[in-house]
Amino acid sequence: MENEILVENAGLIPAVEKLLEEKARLSTASCIDLGDKFEIIYHFEPQESPEPLTHIRVTIAKEDTLPSISNIYLCAALIENEIQELFNVQISGIALDFQKRFLRSKESPEAELLKPALYAPKPPARLPVRCGEACPAGIDIPRYVRLIGEGKFAESLATIKQSMPFPGILGRVCFAPCEDNCRQAKQDEPIAIRTLKRFAYDHATYGEKITAKQTGKRVAIIGSGPAGLTAAYYLAKMGHGVTIFEALPEAGGMLRAGIPSYRLPRKILDDEIEMVKNLGVEIKTNTKVESLDTLFKDGYQAILVATGAHQGINLGVEGEDHPKVMECIDFLRDVAFGKTVKLGDRVMVVGGGNAAIDSARTALRLGSKDVTILYRRTRAEMPADSEEVEEAIKEGVKIEFLAAPKKVFSKNGAIALENIRMKLGAPDASRRPRPEPIEGSEFKVDVDSVIAAIGQAPKVPEQFNIEIGRFGNVIVAEGDTFATSKEGIFAAGDAVTGPASVVEAVGAAKKAAISIDKHLGGKGILPVEEIKVKDPTSRHTFLERWQEKREVEISIVDGSVSVSVEKKRPEMPSLPLEERLGGFDEVELGLTQEMAIAEGQRCWRCDLEE
Repeated sequence: MENEILVENAGLIPAVEKLLEEKARLSTASCIDLGDKFEIIYHFEPQESPEPLTHIRVTIAKEDTLPSISNIYLCAALIENEIQELFNVQISGIALDFQKRFLRSKESPEAELLKPALYAPKPPARLPVRCGEACPAGIDIPRYVRLIGEGKFAESLATIKQSMPFPGILGRVCFAPCEDNCRQAKQDEPIAIRTLKRFAYDHATYGEKITAKQTGKRVAIIGSGPAGLTAAYYLAKMGHGVTIFEALPEAGGMLRAGIPSYRLPRKILDDEIEMVKNLGVEIKTNTKVESLDTLFKDGYQAILVATGAHQGINLGVEGEDHPKVMECIDFLRDVAFGKTVKLGDRVMVVGGGNAAIDSARTALRLGSKDVTILYRRTRAEMPADSEEVEEAIKEGVKIEFLAAPKKVFSKNGAIALENIRMKLGAPDASRRPRPEPIEGSEFKVDVDSVIAAIGQAPKVPEQFNIEIGRFGNVIVAEGDTFATSKEGIFAAGDAVTGPASVVEAVGAAKKAAISIDKHLGGKGILPVEEIKVKDPTSRHTFLERWQEKREVEISIVDGSVSVSVEKKRPEMPSLPLEERLGGFDEVELGLTQEMAIAEGQRCWRCDLEE
């Protein structure tokens, strides 16, 4: 607030007397209930200068007494009587103190004639924010970040669970589009939103419950990846019977088969799957569904196809059918399920996405000595998460940019990969510069194994008899309802979009669950257990909060924890390099309590009314 004076209780009268000497006139006063205290703001208007209003702000605990300024400004008596009446603020020494009684008639001395109606202060309006709008799962990001900053970890976790069921998973593997849209991304460093989500999960508990009555309706879900598990979670909470059919030996879909355990520990994955099962969801593993019609005959009233994108894409070069050339999906799946995979010392990974990074880092953990990623564009166009790329480089992965495979040579059991140098041309359909081969720039590299990581695609069985898109093996589903071409059959996740992110699959599955519930006769209302969280009252504009966060060190004390707000994003503690390659232990160790609180305090709260 511009031109404000902050005073303690004892300093109120001297501050007001000084303004009287300067011939300022009292205009009005405001009172704000801050929960355990009140803030009273007196607004003064200068009479002999063009200066703006002056505001004296005083904060008192609810058991304290505010000294009246009515002996200095008589008009303050009416204002302070209003504050006393509406907010029960204890004020001593009001010149005309009605003691909470306004005008009364002689005939009815106890009848209150002009007492104002009870007034409940309205909470500040909350604005749409960039981080929240960028989140496919629709999480209330500013609120859960603020709650962590206040040391309220359980309330923060409950806020996250209002919008998304798997904070332990997404707190580790989400690609965090919210952080790219954080206002601080351009000014300083974005808030560590993803790692704060993980912190809430790791440091608090949440009691799941089903409040809806059982409907007697049954839903079959094909696939136990993030889309299938999310839909099962919400449909079970809506009271429906849910069975998940999974072709793999264990549940989790690509969460288990495609994401190495050094990024997503199996205990975290297993715990969150167990949480879904505890809601009454049945998961049948090693069960491949061949016919949707059979499921209807078995008594299911609705089906969700969430089979993901488990089909690798070929390199499209001569000689790639060699047994030492493998698809990254097959490679990561075999490792995830404990199969022995022999790569040799020299490994070439082709691709630039997260699957390529995961394959390269996994190869190092399996004992390969020389692991190189071959990518046809530059680092700037690489679709993999930048943090994952940095960690791969730290661990010893080499990256050969502007190069693409041309041919696989084989002789006496050994293989070599012939590559060609590339240059960047005009943008292609992906809006990235098109890589173009440089004639005569071929070079050959002797390797022991090649891992193709250039993409994945869904594989939808023909016997499902549902409409498939023209440009790929994806299911055609209506954007608003996720309904397919057959009545009662819905689809979500990578099976519809092609390879996307975990959080996008979660967001789509939430909407699919709504549509399935409506199809089964429900209202399509997601079950959300409301939590009681008191939002802050802010008189600051966003720019003032921004300036405050940049220029002022703020200290808070919450229980036994005392921290100071940092102006920089905390560096994630991680497993030492020398301990990483001996196994698949989690690399990111999580923020400490002090780091998380400080990071929560660093948020500018641009969701508050400006």
